[in-house]
Amino acid sequence: MTTPFLWGLGSSNNGLLTSLVTLQSTELNSLANLTSVLSSVGGASGKFTNVDTGGAVWGEVFATLGAIGTAVLVGGNISGYFIKSPDSGSTYERSSAIVRAPDFIIPIPNTTITAADQFAAVGKVLIPSVQFKVLIVNNTGQTLAASGNTIKLAPISIQF
Repeated sequence: MTTPFLWGLGSSNNGLLTSLVTLQSTELNSLANLTSVLSSVGGASGKFTNVDTGGAVWGEVFATLGAIGTAVLVGGNISGYFIKSPDSGSTYERSSAIVRAPDFIIPIPNTTITAADQFAAVGKVLIPSVQFKVLIVNNTGQTLAASGNTIKLAPISIQF
């Protein structure tokens, strides 16, 4: 007899393995188009471990944005990279002029953005097994709002 893989029920049957993890918040405020910012507030001064993510392997990423009064470019997005440390936080992968594909992409519609609008990343993301920081790149064609911006990770699990 086969055993099906199912989404873990999470705490209180909400689907989350642990509480939402705020990957970035105030770092995103007034982030200009085509610029990037490295996490520095959430976790332990911007560094995250498997304790923060509850040991989850997979997660869903969501952005909440402040108001953007000018329409986002067609194809606008926020891309994110997990900047990993091979040695428990002593050194990290290079975060400037990064040349690999993003770990997640959050498409933003070609319209003005109302404060507190939420957007989901494309697909599930593989959460690093090692300590990491988060690099966010604004590819919206507009400067992000001066407040009200967050990137959060919803750790999820699979059971059988």
